Amino acid sequence: MNFQFSELVSQIIKGLKSYFEKNQIEVNENFYEELMNILNIELSKPFNKQTFTPTQILNDYIKNELKEDLKITPHELGSELNNSLILWGIEKAKYFNDKSI
Repeated sequence: MNFQFSELVSQIIKGLKSYFEKNQIEVNENFYEELMNILNIELSKPFNKQTFTPTQILNDYIKNELKEDLKITPHELGSELNNSLILWGIEKAKYFNDKSI
């Protein structure tokens, strides 16, 4: 797998911090550390072993930890994240395409 997921994880955290700040949602720093850990664990798996998208992981974590069903979209977290998610999706599609040949 050539995709560098660490940049994607960083952009998710950065975008979420900005989103929470704009919407006056307060969490402690541990919230972000736990989310980063969960994202790193899932996204470090081979594509065929990943069961959730980064956005699903984010929204499930928020729902479980904050008891809020915010349904945050990548668009709300910034264009850099949007672009990285597109690249992640392309890499995942290539992986499955290569496996089917």
